[in-house]
Amino acid sequence: MTPQAGGTEPEWGTAAPSLDLPVEAAGAPDRLSTADRFYALRRARRLGVGVDEVLLAAGHASADELARGAAHALGVPFEPLDAVAPLRLNTDSIAALLKSGLMRYADGRVVLATRGLRLRQLAGTLARRPELRGQLRLTTPERLAAYVQRSFAGQLGWRAANELKRRHPELSAGTLRESRYVFAVLVMAMVALFTPLGQMSALGIWLSVPLLSFLLFGGALLKFAACSLPPQSASPPMRRDAALPPYTLVVPLYREARVVPQLVDALDALDYPREKLQILLVVEPDDAETATALAIRADWPGFEVIVAPALGPRTKPKAMNVALPFARGTYVGVYDAEDIPDPLQLREVCTVFAAPGSERLGCVQARLAIDNLADGWITRQFAAEYAGYFDVVLPMLATCRLPLPLGGTSNHFRRDALEGVGAWDPYNVTEDADLGVRLAASGWQTAVIASTTDEEAPRRFGAWMRQRTRWYKGWMQTLLVHARRPRRLARGAGLTGALALVFLLGSGVAAALINPFLILGVLLDLWTQPASDLSPGALVLDWISLCVLVLGYASAMTAIALGMRRRRVPGLWRVLPLVPVYWLMMSAAAWRALFHLVIAPYRWEKTDHGLARTSHRRPHIIRLPLRGSGAARRRRRRAAA
Repeated sequence: MTPQAGGTEPEWGTAAPSLDLPVEAAGAPDRLSTADRFYALRRARRLGVGVDEVLLAAGHASADELARGAAHALGVPFEPLDAVAPLRLNTDSIAALLKSGLMRYADGRVVLATRGLRLRQLAGTLARRPELRGQLRLTTPERLAAYVQRSFAGQLGWRAANELKRRHPELSAGTLRESRYVFAVLVMAMVALFTPLGQMSALGIWLSVPLLSFLLFGGALLKFAACSLPPQSASPPMRRDAALPPYTLVVPLYREARVVPQLVDALDALDYPREKLQILLVVEPDDAETATALAIRADWPGFEVIVAPALGPRTKPKAMNVALPFARGTYVGVYDAEDIPDPLQLREVCTVFAAPGSERLGCVQARLAIDNLADGWITRQFAAEYAGYFDVVLPMLATCRLPLPLGGTSNHFRRDALEGVGAWDPYNVTEDADLGVRLAASGWQTAVIASTTDEEAPRRFGAWMRQRTRWYKGWMQTLLVHARRPRRLARGAGLTGALALVFLLGSGVAAALINPFLILGVLLDLWTQPASDLSPGALVLDWISLCVLVLGYASAMTAIALGMRRRRVPGLWRVLPLVPVYWLMMSAAAWRALFHLVIAPYRWEKTDHGLARTSHRRPHIIRLPLRGSGAARRRRRRAAA
């Protein structure tokens, strides 16, 4: 074969096209058939990528084979980076090294980690300036990533855990100290007002009740407003493969070996060119079982395993911060281990990001739905809650261009926006909600699309309680962090946007904490003495409590019923009567979260996955034909094995 060093595209006319491979594919094996060559050249031209990227994605050659062949064609040495001593670099330089793929030795030599069309450009540069060959070494992006992990694990771990706290300490939950204790005391003092002893303090009632009423009434009105809007239409998926940008998916895993096969199948089913898709799987250093499962099931091109150093808090956001410097995509998406996203989701995201007027669109949130809703009454309530939130409330916020707390998965970020706001806060245990607020405070907008990702809900009370405790604790952290700079939030998101966030997060936390005491106080007053015997303060408090309860339940149940109808979740009349019981469970989780906020603010209570007993989709993951991706061929090979 004769590599084309000049980087010209093959001509496609009525005559037979040239099958000479360009310089980046000079390492293609000699066994490559004429049909494979023709296909690789045609697909590379259609996608706007290098031929080597097509061959690598299809499994026709390894990254090392292609890089060694390209280095030989360019007349430069191949650098495996196996015996290179660590350089002295700071954390910013390490991130810049990974982004540029360029590393300079002390003696002036340069190592370049690249592939694809950049190699054609390099061939043209070396043809004009052949003296550069003596200074240049070529390696693969995978080898450079492995070298960085091996040599700079400590710096990467420190950066992932402390960069936001170092640059913007006021935006990190890691700097919450006395405010946690003050918040807990204020909550308990406010709740005491709804006891018979607390009702004796008229001053406390008139100071606290307006604030609670403002939050709870605001949250109820927000839900009613969401129910008044028509359902959101689906975004058309972007069909032109050449217009699709490089995309990175980050999937943090810890003790997830049992769901690794399902995860790999779900990611493999995504309809996106594998030449443009990078999947970063982040594991913890002591999780050998998950690492082994990944080594067996995710050993294909495009899947990369990153080990999160054991520094700082062991949280999901820290793991994602570790992976972010390795991302090569224009957009960065986040999935959880048990997720099954719609196969067209990435294409729909690209359509929204590319729409006119989307320059300040920083994030696209896909909807989440519960897959194992038939496991029991808890999962059914969970599914109804998700339907009301993701199919009713969040689309309204996005339609009205209001900021919204993100869901914990299926977030798709413009990478520049994500890095510009400091990425994830490793000390916030609901990093999704916090990041949504920080994006809004920085002037970035968030969109919601109709594409859905199926998730697994905890079916046992203990697992549900631990997960919900973590959520409430993170929402409390988020409120405390951004309450320190309310003017910043109002300036970036606008006053209306800031109020919407306060109503959504603040009313959710306040309602969960106060709900049982509202119910208990009203019932005690009504049952123990007639209204004529109540003091004026107690009577006013009872009426406000009753109104809050009625409006709260009415707005929540309306959103749930509408969401279930739109999501086509069955069993509406099995769900609604148990909503008050479910709310009491959420109150217990909120109080447990308040306790943990004081004694263990950064503890991440892990939710185990792969325990679902029922599913409407997991046995039948949608498989779309992925031409040239190698997915079908890999599945056949795996089935044969």
